[in-house]
Amino acid sequence: MPRSGSVLAVLAVMAVMVTYVETMVLPAFSQFVSFFGNAPVSTVIWILAAYLLVGTVATPIFGKLGDHYGKKRLLLIAMGTYAAAVTAAGFTPEIGSSVGLSLAGQLNLLIAVRAVQGVGLAMFPLGFAMIPEVFPASRVGRAQGVISAMFSVGAALGLVGGGWIAQNYGWQLTYHTVVPVAIGLVVVAAWIVPESPTRKVEPLDFLGISLLGISLGSVMVALTEAPYWGWGNPGAVRWGVLPWGTPEFLVLAAVAAGAFVVWERMTESPVVRFASLRPRNIWISNVTGILAGVMMYLGFTVVTIIAEEPVAPGFNLTEVGMGLLALPAALSMLALGPLAGSLSTTRGPKPVMVVGFTLQVAAFLGLYVAHGTPLEVLLFMIPAMTGIVWSLIAMTNIIVLSVERTELGIQTGMNQTFRNLGSALGPVLATSILSAYLLTVPLGPGRTFETFANEGYRVVFATAAALGAIGVLLSLGLRNFRYRQDGTRSDSTSPMGRTEARSERRSPVVDPADPILTPLDQTNARFIHGRALERIEAPGPVRPVEPTGPSG
Repeated sequence: MPRSGSVLAVLAVMAVMVTYVETMVLPAFSQFVSFFGNAPVSTVIWILAAYLLVGTVATPIFGKLGDHYGKKRLLLIAMGTYAAAVTAAGFTPEIGSSVGLSLAGQLNLLIAVRAVQGVGLAMFPLGFAMIPEVFPASRVGRAQGVISAMFSVGAALGLVGGGWIAQNYGWQLTYHTVVPVAIGLVVVAAWIVPESPTRKVEPLDFLGISLLGISLGSVMVALTEAPYWGWGNPGAVRWGVLPWGTPEFLVLAAVAAGAFVVWERMTESPVVRFASLRPRNIWISNVTGILAGVMMYLGFTVVTIIAEEPVAPGFNLTEVGMGLLALPAALSMLALGPLAGSLSTTRGPKPVMVVGFTLQVAAFLGLYVAHGTPLEVLLFMIPAMTGIVWSLIAMTNIIVLSVERTELGIQTGMNQTFRNLGSALGPVLATSILSAYLLTVPLGPGRTFETFANEGYRVVFATAAALGAIGVLLSLGLRNFRYRQDGTRSDSTSPMGRTEARSERRSPVVDPADPILTPLDQTNARFIHGRALERIEAPGPVRPVEPTGPSG
């Protein structure tokens, strides 16, 4: 198998594995509550939140370290950490019991292991940043579409297969089933994935990394605990001698973020060069990343509640029933994800993102009107999930087309961080809205059940549609770049760009990252992705060619 095909295979299996593990946790959530002795939901939620919190912090840091030390090296560290944590997760009750931990202690041990597992989230920005280094430009979008489609395969396996295993054999076996794949994938990746040829050699900004981690971590804690602590309740809990609550964590996040901004503007080798976040395509991609994350988890949260609630308007479905309800949407993502990648290559990512957000608006408006039966929810979830995967594929291609290769790791990592923040905010927003529509339903003499009024679901769906409309408007402001066959970037909206594209195809472009070039060749043929280009023509001299459009 060619080198590019081997890398794609590893990244595709990695996407299936991680999505399988994370989606199989969702239908098993109620099992965690009962398994650990009717543990509080506010504690059990950290099985999900700890993974996302650590992943959000680790993603930009690993991206930066990948640019510095090599993306393969950091990818293997993330994969190895993930494999070790997945192996341990299914055995945490036995490990905890062997050292005398109570059920509450065993739950805390599982949460700690899940936090370590969160390091694995850094695999994806590193993997996406490697794709332009092993694929020709004409195939980058298609390759990213294939990987994104594999997320839907993992989701389908996790929701249906993982849900069936959890329902019939318990949540621990769901973890055991993935252990051989996780370990084997690390070995295969170490063997066949090439090291990145692009490095950015500069001192590491450890203070900046620490401040960024504190800020992101504090925000994630605040968003996760706010529904239980309250948004304006200082000192809701005590950690040691110090009272802590949502306001304190938000203040800590703001202080750390302010210090991070000040320090990054002073240091010579910052984690994030803020000038690189200002170009139109970058800030729009990051803002729409937040929107996509919020919309995705607004949909996931509400559809899961509707599917499993035992009283109307809920459907009273089992874990497997919930998985089957979501299966058509996952299969649509699998079928249409590669098409989004191909269109990003041939037409540019801008129209793909516009279509993606438009599909989401239409889907959530449909759910606003009709969500009273499983069939209605199933049908409207198809365009909703398809729209989400199209917008995410477009975002990745926009980042790749808009930044220098030496910053691909940190830029894709930052975009993933914004998506993660949106993913953390989505469930909080959904539960905050629904809590205003809480109902107590009588079930018989002396028996009641708390559920949510149908109007609450409608408000959530309307909110998601409004966010999608904002996404459409922002996407229309993107500059639409496309991949040329010769490896350069063209502005598909610029007549001059199209003229230059025709003239530049007369001779090949030489990439200095190509290992077959001599140092002299590399000096004479400097190719910085998306910025400037020097072409070698025999026997003529090297001629500089201006970029096809402004960098911002």
